[in-house]
Amino acid sequence: MAQGTEKTLYGNVFHRNICWQRSYERVEGEEIIMALYGSLRDGLYNSRRLNLPNRSDFLGITRIKGYALYSLGPYPAVYSAENGSVVAEVRRFSGKKQLEVAKSIDYMELFGGYHREYVDLEIEQQKVKGLIYVYDEKPETEVIEHGDWIKYLNEKGSSE
Repeated sequence: MAQGTEKTLYGNVFHRNICWQRSYERVEGEEIIMALYGSLRDGLYNSRRLNLPNRSDFLGITRIKGYALYSLGPYPAVYSAENGSVVAEVRRFSGKKQLEVAKSIDYMELFGGYHREYVDLEIEQQKVKGLIYVYDEKPETEVIEHGDWIKYLNEKGSSE
């Protein structure tokens, strides 16, 4: 691909559709483990809206290496970054009702410009495989160096 062409509409739409198709096919299962780093974290807007504390199992907080956290204004994005790390809340969705919630999160994220990546997560010395939603394109916005969206909101004096 020639330099500069990755910003074309066709390129972005094509990339997003391919990412969506690849990710969407793999969400099925008896349980889904998600690493949530933004508005889906406990106490924040989408967590409250979807009632995640009562509709999923909290496994713990972890730091995921290899990603950087960016502010997109009202919500964050992560993108691959060799030296970055992101703080995430790990939740497990199992059983029919919880899996419906997971699928609604999946739909919201995939159509919001994100795709799924599967990552190794460590919670209190226990290793699990889960997914994280990664922005389709590298954001050209502020990097949040410490990688923690809740800490960032507190520093900004924002309440979500």
